[in-house]
Order: sequence, then C-alpha cells, then structure tokens
Amino acid sequence: MRGPLASVTLLVLLSGSTAGVGAFADAGHRVVGLIAEHHLRGARAVSEIRKILGRGETLADAAVWPDVIKAPGYEDDDSELFRLEHPAHDVYHYANLPFQATRYDPSLPGARPGDIVQTARECVRVLRGASTMFTEREALRLLVHLVGDLHQPLHVGTAFVAANGQPSFVIPQGRTGWRVTRGGNNLVYGPQDRFNLHSYWDAHAVNLAMRREEPSAYASRLIRDVRVEQGWNASGDADSWPEQWANDALPHAKTIHRGIGITAYLGPDEAGRTPHRWRIQQPAGYDDLARTLIPAQLAKAGYRLAAVLKAIWPEG
Repeated sequence: MRGPLASVTLLVLLSGSTAGVGAFADAGHRVVGLIAEHHLRGARAVSEIRKILGRGETLADAAVWPDVIKAPGYEDDDSELFRLEHPAHDVYHYANLPFQATRYDPSLPGARPGDIVQTARECVRVLRGASTMFTEREALRLLVHLVGDLHQPLHVGTAFVAANGQPSFVIPQGRTGWRVTRGGNNLVYGPQDRFNLHSYWDAHAVNLAMRREEPSAYASRLIRDVRVEQGWNASGDADSWPEQWANDALPHAKTIHRGIGITAYLGPDEAGRTPHRWRIQQPAGYDDLARTLIPAQLAKAGYRLAAVLKAIWPEG
C-alpha cells in the first residue's frame, strides 16, 4: 500500500490536515480511519462527514475520541455532556459473548442492550435520522471507533473459566459455575503478571504488525498489500451490519484462545478491582498469529467503515 497512498494523512480526504500520532493503543483505530478515507474518495458521504466533524478533524481523529474520553481529566467541547448523559459509555465498546458461540444472539451471556453491536446499530440509526440517542457528532465518532473495535475479536468474544476444579475454558451454562475473563483482561502473563491478553490484541499485536511504522505509512501499506475480498461485504440493510461483523469476529476470538494454557489461578489484584485473574501461557508461534491476523482485520475494518458510511449517505 505504500506507493500512491504514502501521503494519505497529508491529503487527509476530509480535512487537509494531519493528526498527531498517539501510542500503539490508538494506532490501530487511526489506521482504520485512514483506510476508510481512502475508500470514501469521491463519495457523497465525504461532504456529509465534513458537516458533522469539527474543523480539520479527520476520521482518524474521530476514531480515537471514544477511548480518549475515558480519562477522567480529559475535556473538550463535547466530552462532559456526553459523559453526563452516558455514564456507562465505556461498556459500549464490547460484548462478552462466549468465544465458542457461532453467532451473536441477544440472549447469550455477555450480550446486552448497550453492547457494541446494539450501540453501533444505534449510531447508524442516529446518522440516518431515525434515533436521538446520540448527537450526530457523537454517533459518527462512536461509529468510526466501534467498527474498529468489532474487528478486534476480544471486543466480541471472551473466555469463561470454570469456577471450580481445574481452571479451564468452558461454555457458560446457567447462572453460576463460571467466571468471565472480560475479553481477556483477566488472563495475565509476563513479569509480575503485568500484561493481559486483551491489551496484547489491542496494542502489542498492532505493534508487531506495524513494525514501528506510523499509522499513515502502515495504512498505505495495507491498502497496497491486502486485497479486498468479496466476503467483506455485508448483506441486507446497514442496520444489521454490526451484528454480521460480530459474527465474523467470533471465529477469530476462538482462534485467539486456541492453545492458551491456564497455569494458575491468582485471585484478585492488589487493588481489589479485579476479583479473579488467571496466569496464562501462550502457545508457540502466537506472535506469528498476530502478525497475520491484525493486517487483515484492520484492512477489513477500514473498508467496512467506508461501506457503512456510504450506506448511510448513498449517492444521488
């Protein structure tokens, strides 16, 4: 993807200005926004997006806002009212479905009215004028971010561990007998158990794939090297696409957990904020899995983000 798109951030379709490059934790979201901008070139959606986003704001900028506002000290012209009206906004980013599930189902443990699928769907409705749950600006910034999150498989599927006996991954049955790992946040590894499986896929895996490239250069490489596949296209109305994308992510969530060994039950953390933790060991070649999966997921997310924005604002 390098050649014609090496200056994708400089051209930034929506603004003509560049955004600061953050840590690898937000780099993946910026890459998704940059790829979407490429696929939106010449589309009517571009002018509609310009009306909603702030002056000089790009989709790459919008993509990181829903994470940035989790910091209590962060303030801008939108964050305070949004946090007041949506005090549980941090739970919009995921669904804790069992990774063994074959499809999203609202009746599954971990699915709920405010999960990532339902929130992304509501954002589509707001931008179409069919809902007032968010402002248009909130809905667009959330949607840009959540489409990226839907392609990080641990934002959709999670492991449940048996509450009794030898710790092992189980399919939750009934109301007790299992404990949720919260998208891998409770599965820890490394020196002093400082790292967890969720942050591995949010940040470290992206770092491995990007090889220290900045988001603009990496987005260019993905556009060049990762071919768009027919299976990336959703069917039916865009209202149903977040659910279809969640269904697409679940097999990857299963792959991510394959070969993971639970070596010890650790109990709560020192601060008492996490009641249950398990030490894990990753299988051989796990980093190679990340290097293969992450590029495809980021490229797919950028393509799909552009597709849903085109569906919200069709041509003509």
